Amino acid sequence: MSATISNPGAPDLAGPGTAPGQPVSGADARSAHRVAVRTFRPRRSTAAVVVSTVTVLVAGLAAAELIAVLAGAPLRFVPVERVSEPAIGARWAGPEMMIASAATAVIGLYLLFTALIPGKSSHMVLRTDDRDLVVGLSRRGLCRIAESAAQETDGVTGARARIRGRTVRVVVHAPEHAAPGLRARVENGVRERVLELGPARPVQVRAKVRSVKGGLR
Repeated sequence: MSATISNPGAPDLAGPGTAPGQPVSGADARSAHRVAVRTFRPRRSTAAVVVSTVTVLVAGLAAAELIAVLAGAPLRFVPVERVSEPAIGARWAGPEMMIASAATAVIGLYLLFTALIPGKSSHMVLRTDDRDLVVGLSRRGLCRIAESAAQETDGVTGARARIRGRTVRVVVHAPEHAAPGLRARVENGVRERVLELGPARPVQVRAKVRSVKGGLR
């Protein structure tokens, strides 16, 4: 289990204008929540890298060709004559142009979609009600806590947890003739343990029971 603690700036762990032990107002708690979420928010870098790389390459080639033409010694990276001749007689309403336009639009929409949707966070943000104290629990650490809580349930002989978005999915092993309601008891136990950590966002728990002959793993 591992946790990350980050202090974005001020050394005062009680928050600005808040004495230790003093109740935190709703505004301060909301502010602390926003700071924590922004701190552990994954960066949207895929679309930015693709667009910036293509833009730099195209702009660099165009600038080099333009400077070379002005100097009287064109580099001829792009065969302008060969490109301009087909373009003059091209049918802009033809199927080739429609396909090219559609492909360009799809690529642009994909890059926009990638830029708008955040990536998968590597930590679960924990609530501290202090904007100067940011705590995050790693996904691996959360899995271990969920597995430990599931194994404490009567009738469980083994457990394996995975994180999917904001859902903790636990697969437990139990004897063939386990007591009824085992799945619900596992979910309740894991949910209580996770809530004790104080997650900043709601976390769902889903359990699945697999019967094992003889009660062995």
